[in-house]
Amino acid sequence: MEQPLPPPSDGSTIDVARKVLVGTLIIAVLIALWQIALVLVLGFGGITVAVVLRTMAAPVQRVLRVPDHLALLIVTLGLFALAIAFFTTFGALAVDQFTTLLKEIPGAVVAGRNWLEKYQEGRWFLSLIGNSAPSGETLLQAIPLAGGVLGGLGEALLVLMVGIYLAADPGTYERGVVRLFPPHRRHRVLHIMNATGEALQRWLLGVVLDMLFVGSITGIGLWLVGVPLPLALGLLTGVSVFVPYIGPTAAVIPGVLLGLSVSPTLAFYAALVYAVALTIEGNVTQPLLQRWAVSLSPVINLLAIVAFGIIFGVWGAVLATPMAVALSTLIRMAYIEDVLEPGHHPHGAS
Repeated sequence: MEQPLPPPSDGSTIDVARKVLVGTLIIAVLIALWQIALVLVLGFGGITVAVVLRTMAAPVQRVLRVPDHLALLIVTLGLFALAIAFFTTFGALAVDQFTTLLKEIPGAVVAGRNWLEKYQEGRWFLSLIGNSAPSGETLLQAIPLAGGVLGGLGEALLVLMVGIYLAADPGTYERGVVRLFPPHRRHRVLHIMNATGEALQRWLLGVVLDMLFVGSITGIGLWLVGVPLPLALGLLTGVSVFVPYIGPTAAVIPGVLLGLSVSPTLAFYAALVYAVALTIEGNVTQPLLQRWAVSLSPVINLLAIVAFGIIFGVWGAVLATPMAVALSTLIRMAYIEDVLEPGHHPHGAS
C-alpha cells in the first residue's frame, strides 16, 4: 500500500498559511507553558517527594513484611512526627535566639569592627570593603526580606500532597503518561521513565549521605566551639546541601550571626567550622558520592541552578539538581540514543 505523500512546500498560499498556523500553535503552546511554569516545577517537586517516599518505604516494607501502602503510611507519618518533634523542641528556642539576635546586630557589627581594627589584617580588610560594608541598620532592613520565604508554605504543602498521592499509586499516573504516546513507542517510554526514576533514587541516596556528613560535622564543630543551637544549625546546614553551592553558603549566615551575638571571636570560630566542613564536602564527599550515585558535572549542576532559578524562581533553584539529573537522563535516552544514535544501543527503537 502506497504511503500518502507529504503536502508540497511550493510557496503557495495554502502552504504559507499552514506554516503560519503551525508556528502560531507552537508559540501558543510555549506561552501556555510559560504561564503555568510554576505548576510544572511544583509538579516535578511532587515527583521528587514521591521518589523520596517510595525509596524510604521499600526497606520498611521488606523489614516489617507489611503491604506497600502501609509501609508508605508508616514512612509518611514518621517523617511528619520527626518534623513536628524538631520544631517543637527547637522552634521556640530558635525564635527567641533570633529575636534577640535582631536586636543585637547593630552592636555586634560595631563590636566586630572594633575587633578587626585591633589587627593590621583587620584594618586592611576594613579598608578593602570600605563603604560597601553593611551597617547594622542595613542588615536589619535586609533580614525581613527573608520572611518572603514564608509565602511559599502553601506551595510546599501542595508539593507534599502531590508527592503523597503520586507515591500512593504511581502505576496509575505512569500508565496515563505512557498512553500519551503511540503504541509502538510505549515500551521505550516506560523504560525511559523507569531509568529516570532510578537516576533520581541514586541521586537521592547520595544527597542523603552528603547531608548526614555535613550536618553531623557542622553540628559537632559548632557545639565544640560553643555556638548556640549547634544541633539546629547542623541540621539546617545538612538540609541546605539539597541546593548545592548556594544552600550551604546561605546556611553559614545564621551560624556566624549567632556566634557574633556572643562575641566576634566566637563568630570567627563558627566561620572556621563552616569553612572546614564545606571544604571537605565540596572537595571530598560530594564528588565521591556523585561519582558513585549519579554522574553530574559540577559545571552543569551550577548552570542548572542559575538557569532554572531564572526560569522558575525560587522553586527552580531548589529543585535544579534533581531536574538536571532527570533532564540529563531524558536527553541521553530519548534524544541521543533514540534520535542521533538509534542503532548503537540495545534498546534502539523498542
